[in-house]
Amino acid sequence: MLKRINFSTWQQFESHWVDGLVERISLVKRPFVNPILVHPKFLPFPKSQLVDPLLTHRLASLETLTISKNTHDLILFSPFLQWTKDVPGMLKQAYNSLTEGGLFVACFFGQDTLIEFKSVCAAYDIEHAQGLQQRFLPTIHTKDAGMLMQRAGFADPTADIEHLSFSVTSVESLVEKLRDSGMNNSMAKVSCMPYIPTTMLQKTFLSAANHSYLTQYPHQSRGLNVSVDLIFICGWKQSDLKSISLLNKNLPIAL
Repeated sequence: MLKRINFSTWQQFESHWVDGLVERISLVKRPFVNPILVHPKFLPFPKSQLVDPLLTHRLASLETLTISKNTHDLILFSPFLQWTKDVPGMLKQAYNSLTEGGLFVACFFGQDTLIEFKSVCAAYDIEHAQGLQQRFLPTIHTKDAGMLMQRAGFADPTADIEHLSFSVTSVESLVEKLRDSGMNNSMAKVSCMPYIPTTMLQKTFLSAANHSYLTQYPHQSRGLNVSVDLIFICGWKQSDLKSISLLNKNLPIAL
């Protein structure tokens, strides 16, 4: 399912993924007695009335879930997995932490997230920086997200994608909003090749980026258009007997 949503403010976008997780839970006609929402400590947490009743687990390490096995009947992941070095390992830990019959719901940033900004940066780097620079964390395709869920052991993984858009006044404003949301440059403290600028966003870059961005990707109302893809994916932990039955029937994965 593809849903297209336009936001008027950045705050609406920040809280949207929270409401999106809870919205997908509401489609399940059964109660959950021990739910938990997993979110990193280093990222700010958007306010949402829908999440207040949930227990929140703040991750100190992006590689270790630190939740006891067979504990929760519902586990929600905020969109932080692009920071994780071992995504299949983190999903497997989530699977092990579920009780039998438990539900897992996660949110990923999809393949077209910041597609306009990526295009502008790529064009500038090719012309001025002797080749493409690693300015963005990897994102994921919907089908790949489903395959990762299946690899972790989840039964009947399903996925849907929402294409979101909002406007910013300038590239500087977009970068500031990303930083305010905890999306800083993870390469900032890594020594780079000599030709890579020590200041990743120089004035010459910002000037050229603003001009190219506004020329190629204006928002329908005003300013610059920013696209973000959110992939919501769900999967169940079934008993060994039920899992074997599903495999024997050779049921297709719903994506």
